[in-house]
Amino acid sequence: MLGRGTLVGHLLECSAQITGGYFADPGVKDVADLVHIGFPWAEVDADGHAVIGKCPGTGGRVDRATCTEQLLYEIHDPARYLQPDVIADFSQVRFEQVGQDRVAVSGGSGRPATGLLKVSIGYQDGWVGEGQISYAGPNAVARARLALDIVRGRIQEFGPDVLETREELIGLDSILPLDGQHRPEPCEVRMRFVARCADAQDAERVAQEVESLYLCGPAGGGGVTKQVRRILGIASTLIPAAQVTPEIELLES
Repeated sequence: MLGRGTLVGHLLECSAQITGGYFADPGVKDVADLVHIGFPWAEVDADGHAVIGKCPGTGGRVDRATCTEQLLYEIHDPARYLQPDVIADFSQVRFEQVGQDRVAVSGGSGRPATGLLKVSIGYQDGWVGEGQISYAGPNAVARARLALDIVRGRIQEFGPDVLETREELIGLDSILPLDGQHRPEPCEVRMRFVARCADAQDAERVAQEVESLYLCGPAGGGGVTKQVRRILGIASTLIPAAQVTPEIELLES
């Protein structure tokens, strides 16, 4: 029962993601009227099985595809979804379309909890210095790559001290690396150079190097933005539940 309850909660936890939000892909997975997308609800019976739906007349969609995507969302091992009260098992879940925007959910189960709790620990991990600049028109990619070469070279020769860097051309290789592939060259591109540094002063110098491209870099650069921010790193691990004492404080106005 705990496994089935966890399943229903997991399906509903991201609100409109199960009614077509974060699902739509025009021409591939069409979703009607996202402007008025409906939020989901679940009719749960005494055995823990459920029907997922949304209010009539609202936008979006509820079907086996939207439910399946949400089922797998943020799940590492569908057969061992660790929770404080249960190890939920989603590996035998079944979806059945039982009406317009109504999907029956069954097959969830669970095993006894591990006695461990998942925790995420934040820690200070240095500073980020970042700068961006745009290039447009003929030869935009070559000019942007030259801009990256200039910033990289100046940092290597004159400092500042950096722990790691990232270079990318947004619109060309910022998410999917080229890996030797040849793609049509865009007519505009945005260069981004970012470095992780031990202190804020070095991070600021990285951002300033990108801004200096206005006068010391390739032709036609514009729209510079820069920022310096502290990095909050995160580590996830498991700790014994016995080490945690839950407390509840009710605040009244």
